[in-house]
Amino acid sequence: MERKRWEIRVRHEAGVPEEVAGALRTERELERLIAGEEKPDAGAVKEVVARVQLVIADYLESGKGMGVVLKPVEIVSAIEAALAEAGGQPSPFPDGADARTFFVHGLYDEIVQQPSNLFETRVFPDGSERYVPVGRAVWVACLERVKAGILRVKG
Repeated sequence: MERKRWEIRVRHEAGVPEEVAGALRTERELERLIAGEEKPDAGAVKEVVARVQLVIADYLESGKGMGVVLKPVEIVSAIEAALAEAGGQPSPFPDGADARTFFVHGLYDEIVQQPSNLFETRVFPDGSERYVPVGRAVWVACLERVKAGILRVKG
């Protein structure tokens, strides 16, 4: 709480040094990025899309040994569930319905675990460069792009 009062006071002082104003701007930008309010970086989205496509391909390959081959609509349902999860909704898949639903739910689980394994570098207000989890905006844009790619192939 103390920090917010300091920020307000500094913004209203005459002659605020450039580095202080830049740090405050960077801090607000970082907060918006972490909250998922920033526009996604196209390069970051492309990298995350490639990673998610690889995860999906590996998961689908593992199903072939068990005789489970998912249809595009089932893959899209797992991606849509991951999009809903990114918006705060719980998984729509019932536990233990049947082997196929279980496998789709497993794909969903693989997908939603990816943001915790994906990081971006950000410059913090103190000038240090640190890794932060991939932002929600990048994650959602990635899922939308993967979904659109599957729908294009399907159609």
